[in-house]
Amino acid sequence: MPFTKEEFLVKENPHLVEWEREVRKFLRKLSPEHEHRVTAVMVFEWATGIEVKGLMESTEPLPVGKESWRSDLRKINKALAFYFGKPYTTWIMGRKVGKAYKVKKGYYITRHRPMTLTLYAEYTEGVLNP
Repeated sequence: MPFTKEEFLVKENPHLVEWEREVRKFLRKLSPEHEHRVTAVMVFEWATGIEVKGLMESTEPLPVGKESWRSDLRKINKALAFYFGKPYTTWIMGRKVGKAYKVKKGYYITRHRPMTLTLYAEYTEGVLNP
């Protein structure tokens, strides 16, 4: 049965859906045998292959119609906060990190429903990968 309820007919932000999909792919790669600390920068660099440090130092303007990498990090943080709750400050590899999320031991992303309705529809039908 297709999703015909009015709540599923909401137009969502396609960039948020795309970044939530990337967050789920990243979390799927983590081993459930021990705990992890995850940040939005880790997910962004893993998904794009671009270092945030280089983007911060760059002064050239973005092309017209291209979203900022900062807005991408906000969307990633929104997805991570949905899955893991409130972020906290910690130290990772000797560097202070402002927003880190704790992934507990035994966490499987496939057992948790998505935040966006687009991915939720795929999740209930069993075709969402990951």
